[in-house]
Amino acid sequence: MKIHGWLCILIFLTGCMGTSDPDLPPSAVSQVDSSNGDDPLPAAFEELLGSLIQSEREMRATASYETDAERVATYQHLLRMLLNSIEADILLDADFPYFRINDFWVREGGDSPNQRYSIARVRGSSAYRIWGWIGSARRIEVQLNAGRPWFGTGKSMGYLPHEEITFGEDGFFEIWLTPDARDGNWLANSEPANTLFVRQIYDHWDGDTPAEVHVDRIGHEGAPKYRETPSELAERIRTTAETLEQFTVGWGRFVQEQYVQEYAPNRVPPPLDTYKFGGVRGRWMANGYFDLPPDKAFLIRAPRTSADHIGIQLTDLWFASLEYANRVSSLNATQAVLSPDDAYYFVISREDPGHANWLETDGLSRGVFLMRYDGLMGEIPEAQFPVGELVSMDEIPGRIPGYRRVTESERAAIRASRRHHIQRRSNR
Repeated sequence: MKIHGWLCILIFLTGCMGTSDPDLPPSAVSQVDSSNGDDPLPAAFEELLGSLIQSEREMRATASYETDAERVATYQHLLRMLLNSIEADILLDADFPYFRINDFWVREGGDSPNQRYSIARVRGSSAYRIWGWIGSARRIEVQLNAGRPWFGTGKSMGYLPHEEITFGEDGFFEIWLTPDARDGNWLANSEPANTLFVRQIYDHWDGDTPAEVHVDRIGHEGAPKYRETPSELAERIRTTAETLEQFTVGWGRFVQEQYVQEYAPNRVPPPLDTYKFGGVRGRWMANGYFDLPPDKAFLIRAPRTSADHIGIQLTDLWFASLEYANRVSSLNATQAVLSPDDAYYFVISREDPGHANWLETDGLSRGVFLMRYDGLMGEIPEAQFPVGELVSMDEIPGRIPGYRRVTESERAAIRASRRHHIQRRSNR
């Protein structure tokens, strides 16, 4: 397994460098007047339009653009990444920080449906205060990065696990991100750090109040925010153009290189300790690639472990999580049914097999599955490794101990409950 791939899975937000085509055909790009040498904005905007057109062309030329369902996923990913790139590079401000959110609205990078990701720009060696309430989240984790370490273009600058964060009786927490050590919850901030991640992790998808998190740069409270110059905004637009190609074409390339070409389909590789690759201590992952022939399902047996949190999910060929609010494309140990042999049996299939632990592919026959084990102390014994095999749909009831059929009304109730939780969690 390639180290960069594991790091990408762990941190979830990045991309691979794309290439631009200097010979774009006549298009909307050519309609932009960038001749004013005193105004850098039109030329920067033209670069962004060119990146969008080039990304669309390259995505259509990949192996991830074959079936109708894959074509829809391709254009959905392109448009989500346009939104994502604008938020990341145009709107974020290290001096007046707000968190942008990676949730079901903008899905990418193997994002976990059990997590809500908050991402902010920061300046290394500056002081920040992160604050909020844990609410119904099971865990809060904070990570500080410089550049993009998951692709060898940066490094991790620090990590504060849930176990090291002190919470008040009402769930309030306050974390100091500063160059110098101080009392309380503290994470060192030094050059060249530039990106702050806060993860909210959920296992109970209920209607309880979700977590809340905010960030301020210390000393800038009450200060007026300055207006950017044309040159400064033009530079942000050019950066957005680069990011767009990275977030679009790059994720498809990542899936092909790290999964389709790396593994035989419909097999579960042995779980790996991500800490050995620069990831989070106590987090193991077992990830692979599924390719479903007609009338077949991929059946995974996952014995129970000592992990504090276990989750399985599906992504498309652009590494975006599948619809998980109005479909069941992910499950965790709290949601899944445990069989009498002390194992979870997950069924990945296009059609409903009737089993409680069905993972819906939303019409896709190909994609990626990700299994996360969090909070592990020590190693996973080999006897507890997950295993999988391709089976016929009609075999499923006889292959699962304690099999119980789920009715259509029960399935609808589960989806309605998930939707309600995601509405509360995302405040949308």
